[in-house]
Amino acid sequence: MASTLVDIVDATPIDRIADELYALPPAEFVAARDAAAKRAGDRGDKALAKQVSALRKPTLSAWALNQLARQHAAEYAQALALGDQLRTAQEQLKGSVLRELSGRRRVVVSALVRLAEDLARDAGTPLGPDAVQQVRTTLTAALADAVLAARIRAGRLVKPVEQSGFGPLSETAVPAPAARDDLAPRREKKRERELSKARDDIKAAKAAAREASAALAEAEAVLTAREERTEELRAELRRAQQAEHEAATKAERARRKASTAQEKLAAAQARMSSLREEG
Repeated sequence: MASTLVDIVDATPIDRIADELYALPPAEFVAARDAAAKRAGDRGDKALAKQVSALRKPTLSAWALNQLARQHAAEYAQALALGDQLRTAQEQLKGSVLRELSGRRRVVVSALVRLAEDLARDAGTPLGPDAVQQVRTTLTAALADAVLAARIRAGRLVKPVEQSGFGPLSETAVPAPAARDDLAPRREKKRERELSKARDDIKAAKAAAREASAALAEAEAVLTAREERTEELRAELRRAQQAEHEAATKAERARRKASTAQEKLAAAQARMSSLREEG
């Protein structure tokens, strides 16, 4: 992807204020936001005050993800690298690689979820079961969607996604708003063009994610069917081998009985011949 919302926004007063607000626990967000908006208004910066007032309070799970991306950036970056590998494997329909990477993804996501739980607990705002599941679902989705991953990295997530893996990406993050510079209209127009391109990139990413989801579902279905058939054949082979063993055992017993019977018959015939000769 050529650009993202995170890449194209300059560091502005609204950026700095938003960074501070989204680092706060959700319970403190509204009061801090309103106070920041009031300060901007008192200074006569009505545009900034309006931008600050528009910032939305994050849910508990979104706040935990923001803190995870801020305080454990290295671990989060490693998870995103795994997500890149998964997308490549999905594009190439490599079933065995997908299975291995999917297993690693579960381990990595679980580790990140535990980190998020620890951060929330240490901040005095523990996550409940629903919030933990939302964190897990959103992280899983982020490994499949580079745009969502970048949004979480920006630390401005407002609410979690409603599904993991592939599929349409919920508009759940607050991109850093750009401060208007009325003295530089050309700069504003350039920013609008870049925002438009970012939206196009998001649409393209959604379409690619849907296509990859369908391809992955088809590949996994084929793999599952083949695995099931292989297991059926192995079971049939085990039954056939058991039947063969039992038949071989019965045949050996029959051979011994037949041999014994032949020996008895030969002895009886010899005895009969001997008696006849004596008579």
